[in-house]
Amino acid sequence: MSELEYWIDATNPANHELSIRVQLPCDATTEVTLFLPSWTPGSYLIRDYARHLSRVEAFDPATGHPLTCHKASKNRYVVTKDDAEVIELRYRVYCHELSVRTSHVDSSHAFWNHACILLWPVDQRDLAAVINIEQEAGSRLFCTLQSPDKQDGEANITRLRANDLDDAIDAPVLITSQATLSTSQATADAAHTQSFQVDGVDHFIVLDGLAPIEPPPSLCDDLQAIVRQAHAVFGGELPYEQYHWLSLFTDDGYGGLEHRDSSVLLMPRTALSTDRGYRDFLALAAHELFHAWNVKRMRPTEFWRYDYENENYTKLLWLMEGWTAYYDDLLVARAGLMSESDYLATMAKNIHNMLSAPGRFELSLEESSFDAWVRLYKPDENTRNSSQNYYGNGAVAAMCLDLLIRRATEGRHSIDDALRALYQATFLAGRGYEDTDVHAAIEAIAGEGVVAQLRGLVTGALDPQLEELLADVGVDLTFADAGKAFLGVSFKANTTTIASVTKGSPASIAGLAPNDEVLAANNLRIKAGSWRSVFAAVGKVDEPMTLLVARRGILETLDVTPTAAKGTAKLGLRAGATKAQCAARTAWLGDATRAVARQ
Repeated sequence: MSELEYWIDATNPANHELSIRVQLPCDATTEVTLFLPSWTPGSYLIRDYARHLSRVEAFDPATGHPLTCHKASKNRYVVTKDDAEVIELRYRVYCHELSVRTSHVDSSHAFWNHACILLWPVDQRDLAAVINIEQEAGSRLFCTLQSPDKQDGEANITRLRANDLDDAIDAPVLITSQATLSTSQATADAAHTQSFQVDGVDHFIVLDGLAPIEPPPSLCDDLQAIVRQAHAVFGGELPYEQYHWLSLFTDDGYGGLEHRDSSVLLMPRTALSTDRGYRDFLALAAHELFHAWNVKRMRPTEFWRYDYENENYTKLLWLMEGWTAYYDDLLVARAGLMSESDYLATMAKNIHNMLSAPGRFELSLEESSFDAWVRLYKPDENTRNSSQNYYGNGAVAAMCLDLLIRRATEGRHSIDDALRALYQATFLAGRGYEDTDVHAAIEAIAGEGVVAQLRGLVTGALDPQLEELLADVGVDLTFADAGKAFLGVSFKANTTTIASVTKGSPASIAGLAPNDEVLAANNLRIKAGSWRSVFAAVGKVDEPMTLLVARRGILETLDVTPTAAKGTAKLGLRAGATKAQCAARTAWLGDATRAVARQ
């Protein structure tokens, strides 16, 4: 036996569990150590999946005799093999967390990432593995792993083959029952999935959990257009032999996770029934697809070979995620599926969020990338004051870089060219990249000056000259409701309890703090539904007002003086833009002239 073999039983959904057996070959050592990953690549937080494992037991499959198995750490198990030539482990995994990075098993479906469930021998990550999955009759299994031929009597068994640990972890599994899928299609097969080809490569969209809601009839055409736009950025051949969007729909929730040849999307099932929701779905699908190039193939040196048990640090998440966040809506616009005004409204939200969060002056995009493990995925009431979001802020920095390259080259080059060059110089050469590779790709097309400006965007405070750059493409940055009274607090949902206080704001200067409950303003009683109207009536710029608050059960009175709000960032087409500016905007956004519309 020269490879691992797993048997996964997914036929008992009532327990929300998977029952697993794995057999592995033994070498001359007396002990074998196995581990379960602690995190899933693409989601940078130690999640300790081992907490969902049952007792792990070991046996000699030739004799059935038990072997000594003890837990050596939170996610490692050591087996004493005695005279066994093959070791078999048996365990169960509790699967009841519906997210793109975890596992969920119930009567409607079974979904899992292999990082959550596969115990693997330490220091043998290059072993191949056969994964046998027993599923309920009438269900369908979706996974991008190569499937060996079934043997006789295996009607409800799907056999997958992973070349190594990385291969297995990068291929999530979704088993769907007929009842959970779209049912108005002509055949049962079409009800489970829709498909199309780009350059002879199959792309599948699996729609799980939509219930009676039907996807838009243009879904395949729209995703096909997005694939073509993403492909145009990098050039060459499509990097995968097939691609799956595994789409999970529920009553609430949002997320996406990239894999080498697939991605997992989580959306509210009602999203596909509205124009805005459908655009959000297309942008999410575009984001995860773009990762097939940027992150799953082209990635930093420190991520070239993952350590699945510990944090993997990098300062480059602003490129990995930020640039991808820039391209997701941009690809939708370039595909003609989002109007110019809708695209600018989306980008304006990123700009507004950046400008309104003081954390961009505290930690740079590089530092915030490095701290992702302890900040972005563990937010608290002070996160926006102490750090910055490398997704949204990284997207703004990418937009600025794109416009800077276009300016420096008089429109001959763009960030597309930099990405393509970086991909060819690093991934296609069989290596990861470092910041010097990024700089070299940009310098080759736009010069040292643009590289210096990029360094300024990512290594220090993020405070770009947005108005000047956007003017190049005939776009104006304005601020709605500027000058209104501003306090600098946000409240917990449906309460008057403060959730966060903006650093340096009037509320911060006055001493207001998270968890303070605001009871009255200038002696007017405040309730959750009346705060906005009361503050609008009594809150005046540069005029002190009195707030009655409850802090740790004690009433206090605080004086606060509102200042003039900068307002909400808006982007709009410049009236009287020159022909050159309009041409530059078209080159930037492509044919963003047709918005998605449905009844």
